[in-house]
Amino acid sequence: MAEIKISNKTKDRANACKVYIERKYKLFKDEEKERLQDWQQLDLILKSLSFTPIEQELIKKEIQRKEAMLLRKKRQKITVEDFESLAIIGRGAFGEVRVCRHKSTTEIVAIKKIKKSEMIFKNQLVHIRAERDLLVQSKCKWIVELKSSFQDDDNLYLVMEFLSGGDLMTLLIKKDIIPERHAKFYIAELVLAVEEIHNMNYIHRDLKPDNILIDANGHLKISDFGLCKHLGVHYDMTIPYQNNTQEMQSKNASSRRQLAYSTVGTPDYIAPEIFSQKGYNQLVDWWSVGVILFEMVLGHTPFYSDTSKKTCQKIVTWKTHFKIPKEPKISSQCQDLITKLICDQNERLGEPKKIKKHPFFCGIDWTNIRNQQPPYLPDKKKLTANFDKFEEKEPWKHIVHTQNDTDQSNNKSMNENKKYFHGYTYKRNCEREISPIKRALEELDNIRPSGIKADFDKKQRSQSPKPVNIPPEINQSQRSQSPTIKDQIKNTYMQYIGKFLSPVEKQKQI
Repeated sequence: MAEIKISNKTKDRANACKVYIERKYKLFKDEEKERLQDWQQLDLILKSLSFTPIEQELIKKEIQRKEAMLLRKKRQKITVEDFESLAIIGRGAFGEVRVCRHKSTTEIVAIKKIKKSEMIFKNQLVHIRAERDLLVQSKCKWIVELKSSFQDDDNLYLVMEFLSGGDLMTLLIKKDIIPERHAKFYIAELVLAVEEIHNMNYIHRDLKPDNILIDANGHLKISDFGLCKHLGVHYDMTIPYQNNTQEMQSKNASSRRQLAYSTVGTPDYIAPEIFSQKGYNQLVDWWSVGVILFEMVLGHTPFYSDTSKKTCQKIVTWKTHFKIPKEPKISSQCQDLITKLICDQNERLGEPKKIKKHPFFCGIDWTNIRNQQPPYLPDKKKLTANFDKFEEKEPWKHIVHTQNDTDQSNNKSMNENKKYFHGYTYKRNCEREISPIKRALEELDNIRPSGIKADFDKKQRSQSPKPVNIPPEINQSQRSQSPTIKDQIKNTYMQYIGKFLSPVEKQKQI
């Protein structure tokens, strides 16, 4: 029998399928084991509280009903039909950003629409994966929040919180030069944001005023992670997306010293080592912070030229061209920080602790800075008042293709699009929502019988009147009619899981 020859492409797909199935069913197995343990624990608690069999059964059915509702919510598909487009506030090489209103909740969100074909053609698949994974992993207040992600045949969609204050570039254009005391506030918040990104073991690689957004209260958040790089994670494009951030976090400690080599970023803010092809690390982001501070207090970037090519040439030979002008005057502390950020990477300040201790930041309350009044409050007269306007170039709603109106090449293109984006969908509200069985267990666990007894006795003592002489027979009668400690415990537990017991009350009424 002739040996069957299998191509490397087929072997890769088979291996990717194997990995996907193993991960998927291992997750199902772990979840089912944990769920079984939760139900066993609930059984023990309900029996210990002397619930009748009927009450126990009704409680379990109510929890099961809520679990089915949560599962249905997770499976519900998100489409562009769920959103009403209000305005376009950004456009780039790979897509656009729109302000939209969610039809069912009326929530205002910003949706980044990315063309799959452009990402594949320009080999940006690794970047789009890294962006989505960082936003899924992030739970910090300095990074724009990802609410959900979904896709159709042609596009990827990132549904994010809408920050109505615009971006830092718009503020710089309006103010030209920002007073040093105000720049100190914004750079301090930027330092905290960059620190969070680096703690997740990412390099942003495209820090610039356009990607620094301002919320309705005037505070900063970082956005646009389309060029970010995770140090240590190799993305296999044939393996579906995974929402397991613990696996990524476990690799962070062992991958801090890894380097990136790609030449990416916006010319004015790129660190010189990015051009060297010798590798670079997270220090490139601190160079960008120094350039942004320079631009804030002096009104222009340090290596500005008429063309991007000339700008890059100046950055490569930065020691020749870098100079802090005498006018406008800035403090020696500000100059010192700029020169310690815009310098050789082996001399550059790269530890957040050391940066925070720099004299320039004297007086900054790093812990409570987000609760302080920012220098400028955004214009709130109009929803998109702080953004540029863009004209419609293509419809918001995707035209659904059918077999009749697509030829073979289009079908091939759509299949290629789907190949690289399996598992892209994400719903933060579902990820955050605790399962009904766990919620019931947590509420029951918050109160211990001993704790209830102590609280009950304390309450009774505090409310009790002064002792009076009561005949023993009357006192004994009152004691016989008062609820027992066991009844008190049961009633308290019933209050805590009352949301699950509506069928019990209906049963009693019948």
